[in-house]
Amino acid sequence: MGEAETAAATLDVEIGGLGGEVTLADLFPSTWVESHCDATSISEFVEQSGFEVSDQESFESIPSHKWDRYVDLHTEFDDWQAMLSAGVERYVLERTDPAETNSGVSTAEPESAESAESVEGGEATEREESVEASV
Repeated sequence: MGEAETAAATLDVEIGGLGGEVTLADLFPSTWVESHCDATSISEFVEQSGFEVSDQESFESIPSHKWDRYVDLHTEFDDWQAMLSAGVERYVLERTDPAETNSGVSTAEPESAESAESVEGGEATEREESVEASV
């Protein structure tokens, strides 16, 4: 396991209202990453970025525009906030609807998605905040 892979697996994410800490691996399970990114795991995705990531502070030091460009080029998302929002939504919906799978296919009613959006808006609106709520 490479340094970036270890770091990505241990970086913590706190999402308001959900309590506790959530890791990137919790937000972005391998099956989800494989379907939305050019990587097989979130650890691989971070490692392939070429940025030196050894902890949350080093992740936060990546210039937003460079990280957003990497996300845009190697995922189906336009930027990190869009990817993070999708990961948070999947995470919340999976916990509110036991029929959810890591594939990212939602079976929840629209009001559940709205709840996910309100959670996202609380703690994960800015990249700096979302790093705490992201990587």
